[in-house]
Amino acid sequence: MFGMFGAFDPGFYPKIARQSIGRSVGFILVFVLIISALVSIKYTFVALSGLSIAKKWVVDNMPKLASELPAISVDKGSIVEPKKVFIKEYGKQFALIVEPDAQNASAAIAAYPNAALLTQQQLITKQTNANSASADIKTYNLENRSFTITPGADGFKVSFEQRQFDIVPKAINRIIDIGSMFIFPVLLIIWFSIYSFTKPLHVFLFSLVSLVIMAVLKTRLTYKELWNIGVYALVPATCLAAFMDILGLRILFFPLFYSLLYVCYLYMAIKAVGQTTLVDNSGK
Repeated sequence: MFGMFGAFDPGFYPKIARQSIGRSVGFILVFVLIISALVSIKYTFVALSGLSIAKKWVVDNMPKLASELPAISVDKGSIVEPKKVFIKEYGKQFALIVEPDAQNASAAIAAYPNAALLTQQQLITKQTNANSASADIKTYNLENRSFTITPGADGFKVSFEQRQFDIVPKAINRIIDIGSMFIFPVLLIIWFSIYSFTKPLHVFLFSLVSLVIMAVLKTRLTYKELWNIGVYALVPATCLAAFMDILGLRILFFPLFYSLLYVCYLYMAIKAVGQTTLVDNSGK
């Protein structure tokens, strides 16, 4: 932790320049873990907020949805009921269609930009890209598949291949509650994996800049010293990027600003280490 705060002070770098690379690697992993946890906490709250809205939507809309749909029964891919075509539109952007006559399936799904269509032996989905207007149509074979979907007062009863379960607000919200417990650990693993790859890569790439700075300052440092400096000099820029992300702030051309801040700390750190080295050599 001391290294995190010390990284903001150029006078700190002579203390760590000659330490082992292994210690610097250990520091950057701990630092990355802390930053990953902070960012994960922010996005966990965002996800939980979204799930809370989803739970309310399920409670408010599931009974209404069930009341609008017919009972559906499929036996080995063949539609038993409904006997007639059923179409439910949602804002004219999506339609749920049951078409017992397979010959009419193509015309039915062509009438909507986005749709899910159940017909004999097949489930067909269509999704249209709003930008290119191209439609992605997928067909799923339901041959030998049997299931029933029965609307109820607060949801649906589903029987699928000898398994029965209820799709009701209580069951769905329970699944959401269970899933909520895994949001933070999953996000932590994802962010830690990303940072563990990108941050050492930044240190390696910017070590080339360190070589240029060293030449400009006419200072002689070993690559190990430059690596150690690069690891700690990365802290201010990374903290700034993480806290901006947490606060939801956006700066135009931020990668350039990030790079300039990193280079500034590399310059100040290399200068401080170089001056300390000169003092040590003159004392000898």
